[in-house]
Amino acid sequence: MNHPDFKQRVLTSEDLSLIAGGVPALDDFPGVRPWNRDKLWAAVLRAFLDARTKAEREAAQQAIGAIQALDSVELLFVRRDR
Repeated sequence: MNHPDFKQRVLTSEDLSLIAGGVPALDDFPGVRPWNRDKLWAAVLRAFLDARTKAEREAAQQAIGAIQALDSVELLFVRRDR
């Protein structure tokens, strides 16, 4: 993760998986390990659509917020092999 040129994107998908694994709102969702953004989004959106109680909806909304934050991190810092 450390790199002398801090402007270079230096995270990997494994790093994102580690970060997402530490977020309690994402504990029970597939796509966290190994990192799979599309699978994670699909699972969280399905949980939101299937939520029947206020607590389930709030948990799904927290997961959506966590994924949005991870999307920002991925956009800015994930190493892209070009």
